[in-house]
Amino acid sequence: TTAAALGVLVMALITHPQVVRKAQAELDAVVGPDRLPTFEDRDSLPYIAALCQEIGRWRPISSGGFPHKLTENIRYKDYVLPKGHTIIGNHW
Repeated sequence: TTAAALGVLVMALITHPQVVRKAQAELDAVVGPDRLPTFEDRDSLPYIAALCQEIGRWRPISSGGFPHKLTENIRYKDYVLPKGHTIIGNHW
């Protein structure tokens, strides 16, 4: 799954070079050229953190989706999805 996420990240960055420039600028400002980022740098890298989260939203790794518990009744067309039930959205 990590390899799949990295593959999606590379494809996304190739098609959006402005994102690469902004991410690189943030890394250069926080980490500099002499070391790799660590977990201690995470709070100082909000753009990189958002980019990682966006990749998971943009192209989820799990083909089956993730379960969600309904907090209220949902009406969809002629159906009622009852509060408390679990649904899995089709994100593909």
